Amino acid sequence: MMPPTEQIDPERYLALVMALAKEGNAKAQHNLGALYLKGLGVPNDPALAAEWFTKAGDQDEMQSQHNLGILYLRGIGVPRDPRRAFVWFRRAALQGDSKSAHCLGSLYAEGVGVKQDLVRAYIWWSRAMPGVPEPLQEQIHQALDVLRTELDPQSISYAEERIHQVLSDE
Repeated sequence: MMPPTEQIDPERYLALVMALAKEGNAKAQHNLGALYLKGLGVPNDPALAAEWFTKAGDQDEMQSQHNLGILYLRGIGVPRDPRRAFVWFRRAALQGDSKSAHCLGSLYAEGVGVKQDLVRAYIWWSRAMPGVPEPLQEQIHQALDVLRTELDPQSISYAEERIHQVLSDE
């Protein structure tokens, strides 16, 4: 059990996280990346945050993968690269991360980092629905309604069949 926040010594916490991260602990690497991204107890350094997120993401740490998607999409601490953002979002989404599934749907809908594909946008947004906050669910619901008017019934049927399958051919 964690002690109450006011009992945690920030310097001791940082030393522990740093040591664990250097030993290869993915969760500690993620936490260290988050500290550098926010400048909490360490200098604000998005490039160093991206390095730690990459180490954690390479070990399938899902939140780090999502964060890398955001960093590459926006060019924060790394060169802007929508294709690499897509790759990181996809890795996290395939592990069940709803926020990343939402981002994939948006990338497909807009054709950013990947060829525009409204059917795949429909699939990924549908996958994201159960796990995202309610305001985002409403936004996705509206986007799906628009896609239903733009897609032919056969495409919608195909998408509905694929929503719960792994999309290995992307």
